[in-house]
Amino acid sequence: MNIPSSRLLFLHANGYPAGVYRAFLDLLATRWTVDAIDTIGTEARHRPGHGWRRMRAQVMECIQALPDGPLVLVGHSMGGYLAAMAAARLPQRVSQVVLIDSPMVLGWRATLVSAAKATGLTWKLGPAPVAARRRNHWASREEARAHLGSKDFVQRWAPGVLDDFIRAGLHEHPGGGVTLAIPRETERDVYATIAHRDALLAVRRLRARGTPVGFITGSHSEETRLAGREQNRRFWGANWMELPTGHLVPMEAPEACARAVLSFLDRIHADVTMG
Repeated sequence: MNIPSSRLLFLHANGYPAGVYRAFLDLLATRWTVDAIDTIGTEARHRPGHGWRRMRAQVMECIQALPDGPLVLVGHSMGGYLAAMAAARLPQRVSQVVLIDSPMVLGWRATLVSAAKATGLTWKLGPAPVAARRRNHWASREEARAHLGSKDFVQRWAPGVLDDFIRAGLHEHPGGGVTLAIPRETERDVYATIAHRDALLAVRRLRARGTPVGFITGSHSEETRLAGREQNRRFWGANWMELPTGHLVPMEAPEACARAVLSFLDRIHADVTMG
């Protein structure tokens, strides 16, 4: 039986430090004690690589440093994969997991991704080379705001989220101006070494163990479409939740996303209490 928890650890998506999620996390914090890892994979000893093992180790170290007791893990995109992977290795600590637009790559799609990784194509095609070319320096935060604010995906963010990105997603550059808090090289390496099979195996282990795992997706998410929307809908079954957003669900709809997370956790709490 899973024991209800009151502490939640949040894991961010690739390229978005935890501070960018302020609005979403503040809403969760009205009901839960919320912790978050500021940046994952940016330190040399935790850099991305095969199976994201060093990043998973960073998450596990953070979990083990928290006060004893059951813990809920919530992760967005990359963070969802890492949440499942860490939870599968810490059965006594993690009571529930929620993945936000972290779709499972299934069937022939998984075979293609594995082949692309084995042949090095993930470094040359797809999001990795795009991340490697991403602009990473601006003369000021005001210049960064003007540049980023013109992007279509940013214009879909809820009010205030761009402010949070300008504050938390950028750091002062030693040579002047500002740069990305998560280096574009880290973002590139995460994409090129995507741990799709490790995440799927972890979710299956959690299910076999009886650990509840919820899934929230955006109805317009390109990532879920590419992973196979209908296949994922069948895979997640009753634990599938959908919001009218793209992939960046907590940025586009922080309140609705927080309500969806809380709804899933409340349902699990009720099931455990009644059980």
